Amino acid sequence: MYDSAPKAFVYASKLGANATNLSWSRENLYGLLFHQLGNYDGPEAKKFREATGEWRAEGDGRYLPPVALLADQKRQEEVFISLAGPFMGKDRRKGHTCTWIPNHLQDGKAQVSPRTRLSSLGKAARLTGERWAGHPVPLHYEAISESLSTASAVRVAELKDDLGWAALAVEQLEGNQVQMEATTVHYAWHVGSLASKVRALLESEKGGSKELDDPGVVTRRGTDTVDLPDIYRLAFDISRRGGVPRMPV
Repeated sequence: MYDSAPKAFVYASKLGANATNLSWSRENLYGLLFHQLGNYDGPEAKKFREATGEWRAEGDGRYLPPVALLADQKRQEEVFISLAGPFMGKDRRKGHTCTWIPNHLQDGKAQVSPRTRLSSLGKAARLTGERWAGHPVPLHYEAISESLSTASAVRVAELKDDLGWAALAVEQLEGNQVQMEATTVHYAWHVGSLASKVRALLESEKGGSKELDDPGVVTRRGTDTVDLPDIYRLAFDISRRGGVPRMPV
């Protein structure tokens, strides 16, 4: 957001010099999830706290998780497997839940939005209750897979607010399949007169990155091939052979 914002004002340089990195690690994201579950407004929260260690009461009905739930990857995996099972199918061939989820929610810079992560798992929990009520754990692997489309819609909505020019550019690729040759991308933009629209938008915003791979919207495979992370691909209705299909949101 800062990179794409106009900076023709006093102290703009000081803002940049005092920037703080707000990227979320895998441990941060799992820690946030467990903190939310342990502080949920309902009896299930107490059950979760009792099953995952000694939580410290902070007052006003709030609780602080054990350090291991916030920072220990092995302990986080144990707890998450108790919620989602170990695999994204009946065995390991479909992948492990603990790695499948962050791998499919991340952007081109391997970053995952906390809101995206929580919205995805919330959708998976609702789908599990509706379709697989007898499943032994709260999150069914099929529900997790289907929830990716909801997460993608949330992330793309954020992209449109933060970097409208990037969303405008990728929208023109709807109906295509990744990986795409760079010439395919350029042709789609040419046919839709998109290049002029993006330039006009960038000029009105007075700056901002002009490369889609810079904010992590796309990734490059070599010099002539373009790919999109699933977190953007699904909401923009771009397919991938053998990839997670787009589902109704």
